[in-house]
Amino acid sequence: MIRLPAGRRLNQIPAALRTTLGATTLRMYVFVIATGALTALALLLSPPATVGYDVGTLADRTVKAPRSVAFVSETLTEAERERAAAAVAKVYTRDPAVVASSRDRLAQAIAAIGRVRADAAQTRDQRITSITRLTEVAISPQLAPLVVDMTAAEWDAVSKEVDNALRTLYQPGIRPEQLDTARAAAATSLPPAWTDRQKAVGAELVRQFLEADVALDAVQTASAQQAARNGVLPVTVQVLAGEVVVRESTVVNALDVEKLRALGLVNTGIDWPGAVGLTIWAVLIAAVLALFMERHATEAWNDDRKMILVILSLLAVTVTARALVPGHTLLVYFIPFAAVAMIITVLVGGRTALATQIAGALHVGIMSGQVELVAYVLVPALLGMAAVRRATTAREFATGAVSVAVGNLGVVVSFALVGQSTDPLGAAQLAVAALVSGAGSGLLAFAGMAIFGHVFRITTVFELRELADPNHPLLRQLLLRTPGTYHHSLLVANLAERAAEVIGADPLVARVGAYYHDIGKMRNPSAFIENQTGTNPHDELDPMVSAGIVAAHVRDGLSLADRYHLPAMIREMIPAHHGTSVVKYFYQLAQQRGQNPDDASFHYPGPRPRTKEAGIVMLADGTEASVRSLAEKKPETIRVMVERIVSDRLAEGQLDECDLTLRDLQQIKDAFCELLLGVYHERIPYPEDRIARIPPASQAASDR
Repeated sequence: MIRLPAGRRLNQIPAALRTTLGATTLRMYVFVIATGALTALALLLSPPATVGYDVGTLADRTVKAPRSVAFVSETLTEAERERAAAAVAKVYTRDPAVVASSRDRLAQAIAAIGRVRADAAQTRDQRITSITRLTEVAISPQLAPLVVDMTAAEWDAVSKEVDNALRTLYQPGIRPEQLDTARAAAATSLPPAWTDRQKAVGAELVRQFLEADVALDAVQTASAQQAARNGVLPVTVQVLAGEVVVRESTVVNALDVEKLRALGLVNTGIDWPGAVGLTIWAVLIAAVLALFMERHATEAWNDDRKMILVILSLLAVTVTARALVPGHTLLVYFIPFAAVAMIITVLVGGRTALATQIAGALHVGIMSGQVELVAYVLVPALLGMAAVRRATTAREFATGAVSVAVGNLGVVVSFALVGQSTDPLGAAQLAVAALVSGAGSGLLAFAGMAIFGHVFRITTVFELRELADPNHPLLRQLLLRTPGTYHHSLLVANLAERAAEVIGADPLVARVGAYYHDIGKMRNPSAFIENQTGTNPHDELDPMVSAGIVAAHVRDGLSLADRYHLPAMIREMIPAHHGTSVVKYFYQLAQQRGQNPDDASFHYPGPRPRTKEAGIVMLADGTEASVRSLAEKKPETIRVMVERIVSDRLAEGQLDECDLTLRDLQQIKDAFCELLLGVYHERIPYPEDRIARIPPASQAASDR
């Protein structure tokens, strides 16, 4: 738990969080939560093209399919399954105990009737009454006299044959729904030679003890029906682009809703499982993007402004896709998605642009379910990024537009051929959309670079070119007030630019940084030897005071940089070109005078260079000044001096914080030597008598 001390203000909470969690962890949390929440919200928004139709709803407008889609219809599949289940014959099982029980009860009834008939102690009427009261069988008062009046031979035949009649009726099996029919046919199972009263009594006995002996086997029947349902293949429905899915003023059925849902056009309320899934997806993509940038794009990761630009760029891609996918398939192809990648490439960096564009393409994929759109968002953007890697000229953006258009066409043609599309009009529309998207990407990237660079205060190549203009007010002042420093800066700029080129750094940043690295000397020009035309003021000063005056040009330079709003990458060159090194001349002078000087009083304030370009400017500044001081500027002495300066800076640890490798340093030294040897090459001495002399004006007038 994070606890704030008593009295801690709300504006101190970020500092407390950084202390508790660590700057990197806090940045990770903030980025993932902010990016995940914003993109999740964009993904969860209902697209304008969707409708709120449900089964039984009256359609208020006609809806056409924006694209072709095939899907498995649960409605039609379930209907087929029900038909298959209904066609399965029911499974019945016979129960032998039912027949045995019926026969046993019939035998008991016959025995009971026989006892009443044989009872001589009862009169006829008494026997009739007794028979109607038997519990073993129900004999009606109308039928009882027939039983009593039957001769012994007739009764004997009835008592013997009714069991056979009962078994005959049971032989095919009797289901519950067949029981009434079987009982109605009881008389037909009796011997035809019987008298009417025998048939009446025998049929009644058989009917009373006839029961259903065949029962429905619910378990086996359900199993057979389920097997039949499982055997039904899913019913696939094909919806073609332009097909009318729902007509206006018609009642929407279940199949219509399925078609709308497959096309992504239906909004039937909050889909909580889907909402949770999209939220998890958004947070996952944000976390992966954050991890990639933290590991592989450190410079951008540590810059809040660039991080905000990345978040907004990803959100722009997601919101645009959410608004147009689904429902406007053709319109999606007009959108210049590649412009986002091109802008981030120029303002933030190529690795960050690649990761952001991949994240945006994945969001488009989960919304559309189309691999083609994922490729359309990603592949052309890669070509555009390659074309505007440095963006030093407007021509690069034109090249980027052409590259994106070619990539768009390539994606469209590839998927059309793979899908064997036979729609010429649709293909032509997609081709036009691809070209428009390419042109729009180039224009939007060019405009976006300038606009977002200004809004987020990210230095662009065009701003650097303005700073490199000799007519810039600060450079004009440098030339007029400190001409020696100005020309020193020009040569340092040439050295730095060439070195940056050979090691793959940004030569324009190095050149502009070199132009402005010594602007602080304008505050006190005569304190620096290159601007001195007479006596040296340091001859009369204490070495420590002189060191402070010289080192002050760093502070003065930063003050001027703030006043003229120089970009951070250029401002960095002012303190970094000396780093934390010692003002050696005055330090050694103090030692020579026996003053036992304190190192801390003779150090430049720093910080050390943190970028390749700043490190190059440091080396170029020291090299140019040292070589200029050489009495003999021969190739051997120049190479030795260059080697010495670079080795000293490396040994002092001044280059520890910038990622210059030993290979880079060797290439820098070679570049310095090449350029300096060209500047200080030997010249042929011209004889005095070969130099044309200009006659005085008076002589020239008399000659005329």
